[in-house]
Amino acid sequence: MYWPFKTTVRFQSRDGTEARVDYLVSAGNMVEAKFELQRRFLGEEIFGYKVESVVAATKEEAAAFLLPAGCIMLLG
Repeated sequence: MYWPFKTTVRFQSRDGTEARVDYLVSAGNMVEAKFELQRRFLGEEIFGYKVESVVAATKEEAAAFLLPAGCIMLLG
């Protein structure tokens, strides 16, 4: 069963500037959510990031987002 996981990613540019971005990742568990995000970043040749946290969405958040299985959504 797929569930949405809130994932925070820290990006760092070559000049040292940092930005944190939150994604919602639909996956079977936290490890799969992190792997799916990393897989997509690699496919787009995005580097200089660190996955800082992966947390399961609450039941209310999951109902509000209705994210299909295997999808990723940029939050905020």
